Amino acid sequence: MKPAISLEGIAEVKNWLLSKKKYLSDIPFDLDLIDNNVVDSLSFVEYVLLIEEVSGREVVVDETVLDKVRTLACVQRNYME
Repeated sequence: MKPAISLEGIAEVKNWLLSKKKYLSDIPFDLDLIDNNVVDSLSFVEYVLLIEEVSGREVVVDETVLDKVRTLACVQRNYME
């Protein structure tokens, strides 16, 4: 049986991002957070640490990490399910 999807966890990540980017009123699940500068090089480490804290899973920083955290949908699929 597949575990329940954590909508609370992804909502917490989304709310954190919105608190960092006051000019945004919403973040679509398919928005590329990197290309749209929602997550930049200065906030990337904080973003990864938040995902780890909320999901309880380690985010391995390797050559595939950007693809795994690029959108909220990717974070949901890779760390919250």
